[in-house]
Amino acid sequence: MIDEHGIDSGKTAPEETRERILAAAREVMAHKGKRGATTREIAETAGVNEATLFRHFGNKEALIVATAQHYCGALELRGVLSQLPGDLEGDLFAIGSLMLERMTRLRDMIRWSLVEDDYEQSIFSKATWRPQEAIHTLLNEYMQGRVASGDLAGNPGELALLYMGMIFAHVMSRKKFPEMALYADPDRAIKYFIDVFLNGVRSK
Repeated sequence: MIDEHGIDSGKTAPEETRERILAAAREVMAHKGKRGATTREIAETAGVNEATLFRHFGNKEALIVATAQHYCGALELRGVLSQLPGDLEGDLFAIGSLMLERMTRLRDMIRWSLVEDDYEQSIFSKATWRPQEAIHTLLNEYMQGRVASGDLAGNPGELALLYMGMIFAHVMSRKKFPEMALYADPDRAIKYFIDVFLNGVRSK
């Protein structure tokens, strides 16, 4: 059973507590940013004391990294990649749909990440994992396979970045262009991006 925070109530107490803290961190950081969020407010939002938060995550910086890992969508993307239909357009549609949905849900946190880039750099410089690099690595692996098979031509890492970038720009600019028809239909938007992407990189 999933509660209103998206937490599986079938988990053990420590697992549920950890997920409640992560959900609270996501909520507080979305409103105040990573710099402005405090462990005290996160703990209060999660319904635990601050000592419990530190017992699970050690410190605020480790909690920020764990929250990014939990919500970035890398696990979901890996799952989609393992079950792709096989045709190029179908694959890109499945990948793009997941990325669009995930980025839209996390738009507030992404916005803060752009504002607090210097602060994030200091935090993630101590970690071997970064959310955007985790997504790019998975998409790069997919593009490598498509380039190797002759379906696409170009540098796989750059192709991955280009496809990610179109969706990222779409999500982040949505409120700037509210009247654009492209924003009214997510499926239409993804199909449009695929068409643009393939017209420029389809192997001749």
